Amino acid sequence: MSRVFRRGELKDAIVVVLAALGEAHGYAIMGALKERVGGSWKPSPGAIYPALLALQGTGHVESVDRDGTRTYALTDLGREAAHALGSERRWSSLTQRAEQGEARMAVGSLLDRFASGSPLRRRLASTDQRKEIDAILDRTGAEIEDLLTRGENHG
Repeated sequence: MSRVFRRGELKDAIVVVLAALGEAHGYAIMGALKERVGGSWKPSPGAIYPALLALQGTGHVESVDRDGTRTYALTDLGREAAHALGSERRWSSLTQRAEQGEARMAVGSLLDRFASGSPLRRRLASTDQRKEIDAILDRTGAEIEDLLTRGENHG
């Protein structure tokens, strides 16, 4: 599954969704996000609940236990943030990324796939070899960064 939200965007989206819902439990928030984003994106508790905890930590969201169900609502700070974030253009961008589906993948997933599938991972390297490998990886990381930056600048 591709990554739809960039760093910080999921928390922003949760703030906007909670502004519309008023008060909601985690699964209702996930449902509203899925509806707004559309495409093939499937929200997961493993992403939503840590984002909600982070938003509580920053003072944007508060939670209350209602009849055994934890519900979330915006604080005054959260409502101010929602007002500033309420752009429909933001949703169309997220929807477009979700519709691209497998066409996009987090670089970390690609690196993990390489590392886990490479027979090199079991080889031992001397101190001098480690230094050379670190230099190769630094150059490779810079090349990947350049490639991604060029891609962002050209659509």
